[in-house]
Amino acid sequence: MSILLALAIVIGDLLPALPLKTLAGEQTTLSVKNGRPLVIDLFASWCGPCRKSIPVVERLRQRFGAEIDFVSIAEEDDAQAVSRFVDQMKIQSRVLLDGDRSAYRRLGAHTLPTTFVVDGFGVVCKINHGFGSGYEARMTKWLQSLLEKR
Repeated sequence: MSILLALAIVIGDLLPALPLKTLAGEQTTLSVKNGRPLVIDLFASWCGPCRKSIPVVERLRQRFGAEIDFVSIAEEDDAQAVSRFVDQMKIQSRVLLDGDRSAYRRLGAHTLPTTFVVDGFGVVCKINHGFGSGYEARMTKWLQSLLEKR
C-alpha cells in the first residue's frame, strides 16, 4: 500500500483543512463552516463524466442549498479556463482550484468526478467515485438522510 493511499480519507474521518485557490487566485482553506453540511464535488473541464454529473450536482444544490453548502473543486490551475467552463456549465456553487492535485490526493480520489458528503461536524459521511446510473437518486437519499439526522 502506498503512503498516499494510507492517508486517503475514508467514511468516518474528519475532513482535513484543504488549502486551495479561488478563481481570483487567492489562497483559501476548505472546511465546514457554521455547522452546515458540505458537498464537495471534484471535477475537471476535460472530464467527460464530469460534464454529465455537474448538471445533477447543480440540481441537488438548487434543492438542498438552503441547508447544505456545495463546493466544486477543479483539478486544474488555469483559472481563466476553469471560469469559462463554469460559465458554460452554469455552475453556481463556489468553485476552487486544486492545480497541484494535493486536495485530490489527500481526499483519496481515484477518479473524476468524486463527490464527498460531509456532516456539520466535519465528518465524511459518504463518498461517491465516478458518475453513472443512480447517482442523483443515491445523492438525494444521502442528503435527505443527512438532514433528517440534524
